[in-house]
Amino acid sequence: MQATRSRFHLGSYVLLLSLVGTGAGAPAQGQNSFPQSASATDSSNPVTVSGRVLNATTGQPVARALVRLNDRAVLTTYDGRFEFSQVTDAGNVQVSKPGFYASTEPGGSSGIFLRTGEPTTALELRLYPEAIFTGTVTAPNGDPLPNILVSAKRSMFNDSGHIWIPVAQMQTDAHGRFRLPVPAGDYKLTSTYASRVNGTDEVVLPVTLPSENSANTSGLLHIRSGEEQHFELHPITSRAYTVTAVFDSDLGRSFPRITARSNNGASLSLPIRTVAGATQTELPNGTYTLNASIFSIDGIEQGETTVTVAGHDVSEVFFHLTPVPKLPVELQIDGAATADDRQPNLMQFGLMLENDQVDTDGINSVYLSMQRGGAMGFTALPGSYRLRARNNGSSTWYIKSVTYGTSDVLQQEVVVAPGTTGGPIRVTVSNQTSSLQGTCKLGGVPAACWVYLIPTTPSATSVFTERSNERGIYNYPHLPPGSYQAVAFEQKHSIDYGDPPALTPFATHVRAVTVNVGDKPSLDLDAVPEAEMAP
Repeated sequence: MQATRSRFHLGSYVLLLSLVGTGAGAPAQGQNSFPQSASATDSSNPVTVSGRVLNATTGQPVARALVRLNDRAVLTTYDGRFEFSQVTDAGNVQVSKPGFYASTEPGGSSGIFLRTGEPTTALELRLYPEAIFTGTVTAPNGDPLPNILVSAKRSMFNDSGHIWIPVAQMQTDAHGRFRLPVPAGDYKLTSTYASRVNGTDEVVLPVTLPSENSANTSGLLHIRSGEEQHFELHPITSRAYTVTAVFDSDLGRSFPRITARSNNGASLSLPIRTVAGATQTELPNGTYTLNASIFSIDGIEQGETTVTVAGHDVSEVFFHLTPVPKLPVELQIDGAATADDRQPNLMQFGLMLENDQVDTDGINSVYLSMQRGGAMGFTALPGSYRLRARNNGSSTWYIKSVTYGTSDVLQQEVVVAPGTTGGPIRVTVSNQTSSLQGTCKLGGVPAACWVYLIPTTPSATSVFTERSNERGIYNYPHLPPGSYQAVAFEQKHSIDYGDPPALTPFATHVRAVTVNVGDKPSLDLDAVPEAEMAP
């Protein structure tokens, strides 16, 4: 059977660039290739837009890349060159080629406004070659396993914290082979639990690389642009038996999600089917802890039980379902806040609870939602969580403090115990802010860059992100008071800014700053060039 493939690429193949004309001449090596400002002239004066497309990894020219400018398009020559003559309208240049990415980061392409009427500097546009995971999936006896879904999940960080993104996935072909093109970054490879393989009564258990007991201390697979890494996956195959689940609650139209944890700690997300109104799944011999979750408009109900499969079907596994704890969240206005601004609502802060323990589907966050009766809160399974908030730089309000009982949630975790009915989580907000502005330079020249402020004092937001304009000017008009580390990058850069060693490679570009209520200091930054950012 021919393998099927679907891709979920971060960003796109398109490198979106706006251009500025400043005069002829190529940029010096190592400097920003994109001039930042120019005085406007009569748009009726035609200009020539030209340059080269380069492989960002090797520095070699990329031939036959498609370059677009408004409604015009050309293919690059053998030495990567392109040219548009008689350009009279402002516009964006786009370059794409199969097998390449515009950036290793989502939204990481550059953008600079084209002012027409003057000749432009020779442009250097960069494309990143795909990284590729290849491999085979074979049974313990060496036979290839076709039609097994293999996924590459990328570890990423956004303004709220850590996330897992499924970047590429495909089913193995008739020879058990897979090929997953991805952007450079940090990944886990996973094969899924598969039942009734090829019409048999066997199941294939999932495999994750790196495994939990691997010598890989980071727990991630790091791959660079243009690199290929090959892996052999050897999942366990086993005869499986039907397990029928019985619930003490009426499921109605709800469909249960059932996960299993074996005695050796392996977790399985089980495929479920309904036969004659009964909920069934398949499990090989062994003893398992089963967890069932039912999602409805009233919230989540959860039940846990143990089952032993010993060479025969199990007709009834009973689940007693109980409501998952709901943690109400209340908004409070700080006593020092002024009445100048419209009072905020909780949803605008993008509140979430983040758990280090990722479940079998890669989910590790619980988002704030409106519950029955209009109250706001979290519906969180038992565990330990950190409260996170979205970068909300446009708002005049910020989260000043968060408490849960006697716990300071900005410095301690929220612990949800089984049967928890306590709460609420109290979020205190204030509009007594400071501000910060400055100029980003790249190679000594003002440039459009990404600016990151990492709080070193307790904060619900792990990083504040802004984009400077074409003249390099950035502005945080409503910044929570406190101490920060500031760093700028030529392109958008996703790392764990809450982990101090993550900034070590860029230490010469990092600046410290402290701002108090009402302060309006300036801080100029020397941006990290793209060549030093490649993961």
